[in-house]
Order: sequence, then structure tokens, then C-alpha cells
Amino acid sequence: MRIQQRLALVGALAALSGVIASPAYAAPARNFFVDCQAADGGSGRNASEPLNSLAAVNALTFRAKDHVKFRAGTVCAGRLEPVGSGAAGQPITFTSYDEGPKPIIQGDGGEWAVHLVDNSHVTLEKLHITNPAATTAKRTGVQYNSTTPAAKAGIVLRDLEISDVAGWGNKTGANSSWFSYSAGISVQALPDGVPGAIDGLTITGNYIHDTGGGGIKISRKGNDYHRGVYIARNTIRAVGGDGIVVHASDKPLVEHNLFDEGGAGKYPYVDGNFAGMWPINSIDPVFQYNEVTRQRPTIYDSTAWDCDGGIKGSCVYQYNYSHDNAGGFFLGCQGCTEFPNYKATAVLRFNIAQDDCRIANTDNAPFRVYNNTFFCSSQKIDMRLNQDTRFVNNIFYAAQGTFPAGTGVTYDANVYHGGVAAPAGDARAITAEPGLAAPGTATGAGDVDGYKLLTGSPAFGTGVAVEGLGDRDYFGNPLATLSRGAYSGPAVERQTFATVEAAYNNVGVSSDLNPNTGGFSTSGRSYSGQGLEKAGLVPGKTVNVLGADFVWHPRAYGWTDNVKAAGQTIALSGRGSKLVLLGAGGFKVREGVFTLTYTDGTTEDRTVRFGDQWDATAPEGGVLVARASYHNRTQTSYKNPATGQTTESGVSVFGYAVPLDAGKTVASVTFPQGSPLADAGFHVFDLKIAG
Repeated sequence: MRIQQRLALVGALAALSGVIASPAYAAPARNFFVDCQAADGGSGRNASEPLNSLAAVNALTFRAKDHVKFRAGTVCAGRLEPVGSGAAGQPITFTSYDEGPKPIIQGDGGEWAVHLVDNSHVTLEKLHITNPAATTAKRTGVQYNSTTPAAKAGIVLRDLEISDVAGWGNKTGANSSWFSYSAGISVQALPDGVPGAIDGLTITGNYIHDTGGGGIKISRKGNDYHRGVYIARNTIRAVGGDGIVVHASDKPLVEHNLFDEGGAGKYPYVDGNFAGMWPINSIDPVFQYNEVTRQRPTIYDSTAWDCDGGIKGSCVYQYNYSHDNAGGFFLGCQGCTEFPNYKATAVLRFNIAQDDCRIANTDNAPFRVYNNTFFCSSQKIDMRLNQDTRFVNNIFYAAQGTFPAGTGVTYDANVYHGGVAAPAGDARAITAEPGLAAPGTATGAGDVDGYKLLTGSPAFGTGVAVEGLGDRDYFGNPLATLSRGAYSGPAVERQTFATVEAAYNNVGVSSDLNPNTGGFSTSGRSYSGQGLEKAGLVPGKTVNVLGADFVWHPRAYGWTDNVKAAGQTIALSGRGSKLVLLGAGGFKVREGVFTLTYTDGTTEDRTVRFGDQWDATAPEGGVLVARASYHNRTQTSYKNPATGQTTESGVSVFGYAVPLDAGKTVASVTFPQGSPLADAGFHVFDLKIAG
């Protein structure tokens, strides 16, 4: 009954605004203060007499320039359901006051915690919104509903924290429709084809985590496309579904967002499918400068990027970074939804993918993949392609995989290196080592210098002109000298790494909850983080190995955590009697020669002996640091991560020490030569000067 009354009031206000002439004067701004911990409720017109409940806020009708301020560090339980609209440039603003943590709007487990219905020119900022419950259901943190044919405008959601929303995580079964509407932020236009669209929808700078169903979702289309949709600089972590879904929008721009651990959190994914960031039923969407990482497996998706049904014009993904998503890089699904396939051109250009190597595009629509860099250390190149597909100027550095042929599928001027062969049709293919500065070392979208090109790279300056490249590379360089891959700037020189962590290029340890992220070997096997914990290696805790204190695995599981030896030089500083290393060999490689350089310019070669990862005992001179009784591999059931654990073999971590000249100061250590791919070679988790 409450929502019907609100709809009637909002409709009446909208009707009056259309027939009553604007006043000759502007109504003054009003401030309303809210402190739900105050003993008594006042008028709210000053901080000493605040409103003390959400019911008191909901009973007011707000107008242009009003500010509703919630006291920092307080909790308001219930639902915020404001009535009224602002004006262009004069929004109603819901915000905070005083110093302290963001005030919490704590939903009561109903369908929403904050509900906007047909409002225009409303800003929500600097609030923490939750909507917990003992069981999951169709549930959101902030929900906007357009229900009338009138156009809406000026909705701004910024600098919010939205968490603990017990949304629905199952896209199958009787209540599968609940999944589409469950999220931290949900924008809905129902019933289909009737409600007015929003002109100006800004969702920026929010932190969304532990929300069932997903992060940000624009769902369904009213009587027109939304316009002025801008979704930027949001951090979305550990949510039980999609990161960002953009529906029914004309030229939406989605940029500088981070989505990590899709499918995880307090209300995890249960069944069905989801993906990272994707549009549906929209016109000319652009996704750029985003990052998607560590999504859990689903039936088929779990890709970083997806171009879905009902897209008109083009679907552009550019300047994005992704790594270790269970479904890989891209899914084209224009022809597999309830919406028509308008055969929009999907353009993927100047992106970087680190162990995201699946491209599944079976659409009967133009598909253009230009100047991307794919480094596939442990995952194989896996492509499923349809007609009218072009791969031009890409770098494929992969341990394994093939490139399908077919009518209308063309390859031109790509680099193929590692364990992959160039397709016969690529007359300008390069198969030599591509000369990437430090592949595999990226830790985020802003830390990808390892994908620049070294002096002498065969990819440098050998790109071919193609229509639709845009005007810059991933790093912002103009395309004056066009290279292959995501970098077209000046060639760089090989650098010395400042720390061993900076040289990490391999994911050796995965979580039992997401075993697919591991890649110690080319079969996708890895150490189990929880298995090593049981064996005594606890993240963030100190372990003493041969007289050296190591802090074990300070990063989250599923991020790069060891150096696969490929000739890297790492700066060291100090004196001691020995250098202690922590690691293991792979594919029966059990020793390697490290070169020590001292500050006086002298060098010494030292042989380090680790056991192979599978060995139960250390080689002579070394020590067994820990042995886990099981290890992780790719899940055999997409919805059961326990199928990614196997006891067919235990795995070990070893320590070894080599002598130093104690009278000299160490300047650096150079690792053995080898490939950065997860094939045979040496892996080092850490090293320390000791003694």
C-alpha cells in the first residue's frame, strides 16, 4: 500500500509541475539533519533537533536544492523511500555530516534499502547502505524504479559504500528472474515498454562488495533508451554475480571500474551464469580503462567482457585489463538472448589479457580484434569463432592452443609465440619471441609496463594499418609508429626489478574456493593456499628458513606470487653469509644457476637446488619447508569448487641457501634463463640475505 500511495503523490506532483507556472523567485535551499541515534526526534531543520528515523524522512516531500544530511557514525534501520524531485543543477542531495564513518542505511531485509521511484534530479552520496538477511531473495541496496511514462533525469549515485545485500544468486529454477534484479545498485523500468527513460544517470566512485546477484545492474527497457549513462571509478569486489550490466542505454560510457572476485562474497553465486562487464539491448556502448579479475566459474560465461543481445551500432572494448577469469577474455552473445541480433560490430582493441585466453564468439555479426596482447602463461588459447571475424596486430604469447580456420575468419600481422603455431592464412605472421618487457607481472590496470616492447622486439613498428583502430594505444601513446600488441610507444630497455615482488609473473597458489586462478604449471595446477596453511605456511605469518625470516604470501590467493625464472635481474642490498631462496621447480627442473653481482662489479654464479613441486623430499643441501597433502586444479564441476582439489599427489615448497662473500655488498641477483610461461623451470616465492 505504501508504494501505491507514494506513486500517486509523485504523479500528482509531476502533473502540477506541468500546469503551474514557475514562481518568480527560487525557493530557498533547506537542510534536514538526521540522527537515528538521537533520543527524541525534532524538526530536522538543525543538527541539535534532528529527525531520528527513516520514517520521519520518508514523511517529507523534498524539492530542488534540499539537503538531507545523516550524521556520520550512526545507523538508520529500515528503508529510505524519499518523495520529491529536484531540478536541473539543483538536485535533492542525500549526504552525511560530521566526522566519522559513513552513516549506515541498514535495510530491514525487504526488497530494497533505498528506493527511488520516479524521482528526478536526486543525488545520493557519502552513505553506507546495507540490506542483510538470513536468507537470500530478490533484494537490492539502492533501487531506482521508473514506473510512469514521463521522462526522468539527473540521478547521481556517488561515493557510496554498498555491502551486505542478501540478493539472489541463482539464475536457474523457479525464481531465476530474481537474479536479474538483485545487486548493490539496480535501475529498473517496469513494466516493459511503458516507463520513461532517464536522461543523466551517473554512478561513480562507489565501493560495492558482498552483494548477492551482482554489483551494478541497469535492467529492462521502458519507452526509450536511457541517455547520459556514465558508470566510472567504481570498485566492485566479492559479489555473487555480474559486475556491471548496462541495459537499455544509448551510448553508455563505462570506464575506470574494477571488478574482482565475481561470484564470491557473503552471498555467493549459486548456479547459472554471469560475466564481468557487459551491455545488452543498447546502442553503441563503450567500455574502456576497466579491470576484471578472478571471476569464479559458471555454466558458460565468467568472461571479462561480453557483447550481448539487442546491441545496435557497435560494441567497443578498449584499453581494458583482465586476468585469471574462469571463462577467459570475451563472449559474443548477440544471437543467444530474447532480443534481436542487430549484428552490431564488436570491436576489441588495445586490451591486455593475462591468463585470460578464451574467446567465444559464435555471433553472426562483424567481429574485430585489433592490437591486443594476450599472455597465456598456464591457460590455452581457446577460440570459437563465426564468420566475418578479423584478428589483426595482436600478440599471442601462449603455452598452448590453436587458431580455428573458417569461412570469413582472417588473421593478419599477428605475433604467435610459445607453444602455439601461426595459422596458415596469416602471411605476415611473426613467430619469434615478441620482446615484451616483463610479461605476467601486471598487478592491475595501472601496472602493466611489463607489456611494453623492448628494443629489438619484432613487434615494434611492424603493425599494419587497419580501419577502426582509434587514435591511441593502451598506454595513451599516439599511433604514429604502429606496433603489434597493445603498446605502440617508444621501445624500452630491460629493467632491473626493485624487489622480488615486482618480478612476480606467475600465480602459484590458489584458493580452494576458486582453484581455477592457479597456474604453477601449463595444466593449470597450483598449490592450495588452504592446504599449505594446514602444513604451516599461513599468509602474512613469518616462517624461518635456513636462518632467514620470510613473510609467507602477503598477497591474496589468485594473484601473482612467484617469479618463474626467465633471466630477470632483481636488486638486492646488504651483506651476509648466504642468500636463502624459497620456491620449487616445475616439470622435473630441480636446479638452476643464479648470478650474484656485488657493488664492486664482481659476480659469482651459484647453483640453487629445489625439489620438483611434486617431490616429498628436498635435494641435498636444501630443506623441505612445507608439504601439502593435496593441490588444486581446474574445477570439473563449475558450481562445486571442491572438484578442483585432488589428493592424487601432494606438493612441496623448498628452501635452499647459497654462500655469499660476506665482505662485499650484494647489488643484485640474476635468475636462470627460461620462459615466463608456466612450463619447465624454476619458481621463486621469495629470497633474503641472511647470516
